[in-house]
Amino acid sequence: MVCYVAHHDDAYQWARRKRFTLDLLTGSYSMAPPVNEVAETTSAPEETPEVFRVPLRGYTPEQIMRLGIPDRDWAEQLTQATEEQLARILVKALDDDWFPEDVIERLMHLADKTKPYRELLPPQISVLMPSELFRRRPRDFWSPESEQDIRKAIQRGWQEWIIFLHPAQRDAVKRDLKGAIRVGGGAGTGKTVVAAHRTAWLATERYPNEPILLTTFTRVLADNLKHRVEQIIGPLHGTGIEVINLHALAVRLFTQKLNRTETVVDTEAQNALLEQAIREVNSPYNLAFVRPEWETIIDPWQVRDLETYLQIERVGRKMPLQRTQREELWQVFDRMWRLLEEQHRTTFSTVCYAVAEYLNQHPEARYRCVVVDEAQDFGPAELTLVRALAPTDLENALFLCADTRQRIYRPAVPWVRFGIDTRGRSYTLRVNYRTTRQIQDFAERVLPEAIEGVQEDETRILSDRPVALMHGVVPEAHGYENIPAEMRGLKDWIYRCLNDNIQPGEIAIFARSENALKEVEHMLREEVLQERGIQARKLQRDTPPVPHELNYGTAHNAKGLEFRAVAVVRVTATYFPHYSAIKDIVDTAERKAKEDQERQLLYTVCTRARERLYISWSPTTGSSKFLPNR
Repeated sequence: MVCYVAHHDDAYQWARRKRFTLDLLTGSYSMAPPVNEVAETTSAPEETPEVFRVPLRGYTPEQIMRLGIPDRDWAEQLTQATEEQLARILVKALDDDWFPEDVIERLMHLADKTKPYRELLPPQISVLMPSELFRRRPRDFWSPESEQDIRKAIQRGWQEWIIFLHPAQRDAVKRDLKGAIRVGGGAGTGKTVVAAHRTAWLATERYPNEPILLTTFTRVLADNLKHRVEQIIGPLHGTGIEVINLHALAVRLFTQKLNRTETVVDTEAQNALLEQAIREVNSPYNLAFVRPEWETIIDPWQVRDLETYLQIERVGRKMPLQRTQREELWQVFDRMWRLLEEQHRTTFSTVCYAVAEYLNQHPEARYRCVVVDEAQDFGPAELTLVRALAPTDLENALFLCADTRQRIYRPAVPWVRFGIDTRGRSYTLRVNYRTTRQIQDFAERVLPEAIEGVQEDETRILSDRPVALMHGVVPEAHGYENIPAEMRGLKDWIYRCLNDNIQPGEIAIFARSENALKEVEHMLREEVLQERGIQARKLQRDTPPVPHELNYGTAHNAKGLEFRAVAVVRVTATYFPHYSAIKDIVDTAERKAKEDQERQLLYTVCTRARERLYISWSPTTGSSKFLPNR
């Protein structure tokens, strides 16, 4: 077993600081220094106040050793550490490889009380033979059949390697329960990988001859999911798996099953119709006031009459409205519904509700299992459809992956209201495999202090900070005198990435809006293309990245993607939060809620980076208040 490789003196110095201990029953090892040489290890007092909780008090050293800590001194120390001490010890253990990752995860689950002790006990192998090690720790070993297999593996890209499962992810994939199951976790913890493996497991091991749906928010994300499932089981032709984004599925069923022919209007068309309705009823309210009410309340909840509007709970809106205001606004919304009907047009929300009603009347048209990724951004209409697509009385029917920290499109609504109750069936992924510790720390400082609109079982999930396994360079943050200087700095960063063997397709540049991207587009086209001959590709909802072109796009189009290097430009007080998103909001609580959503958008963009993150703004004094250490 190779523990460490370095020059002669460095290797001996490393060895003198370590004490290697092996457990022949579980195959676990310890390479931690002696307890008395670690400054952090101070015992908790006999009577510890609640503020200094000792998570593992009550467990004996022998019980901790059975979880995979072969060093008795360390096992005893862990039972005495306060919550803060234990967290620091486990992070240090991860950083310096004191104990195996799965052992550290067991301790985290035990401390957080997310799993009972009995479930955390590893199987005993009794004799440490090589063949048994392969069976015991499959994630640590791979058995190639030939030299050609080795060569192929070495040449694999990142996207091919990330489909392998960590033990905690495998536990989530193979949860066999009746009722909706929820998997949560921060950015980079592998929720999408879990969704892909869950789909493959359902289709190949549990229900091989039945229809399985894997769905998500956009076409690009759906294409990404399909590619990952195909990496696991090969081509989907001949299987019962269908991978499609939810709105596309809804429109297809709307047309085929209900024989409806209305045209679905996009956001731009809806805005034009709302402006027309405002003019026709001579409303005192402008589009900036009317549009959020339409997008958050009227359309998602399909409010069709004044009486319903007067009584409905305005979930997602902070600003209260008086009865007279609702009556005035209803004239606009009533005219909006009539305009849609007159022009034979409709909205995605209307389509989702209509299809859900059809499925409730024709349960034979449902899928046997439905797996959803990025479920945090689904609104009332989408959640209603998701619930209708799956059986309500069968095990493993509904499986949702979500992270409220990355909710950037819609306000949260309680899932239980739509018959999706995941209480007691939620699973938290704790390890961040994608993003370096430095990038994760930077991105987390962008988030609001508290995230509103969490589900019934989500408070603990949000408090579980992911543990990043990778280390890297500190994110760069630069202010420039003006936009041309900012673009020169961005170009220099791109060239540095390329010189460090980061391929064009592994680099992405994002900005908050189309307007903020104009200078980026010009620089990429007129300078990078001319000087390096490298094309750039604009990412959109239906446009995925390609291997040999630089990627750029708006912040919202970064969702669900990942790159080795990410730059976020024009991070100014005007763009984060975006001026147009908050300028007409007069209510303080409503404004804060919108700013918090903008913070979550910046967090989402930053966590698309695996190794390098670059932030810039201009002028120098104009940086966003969201940035840490301003």
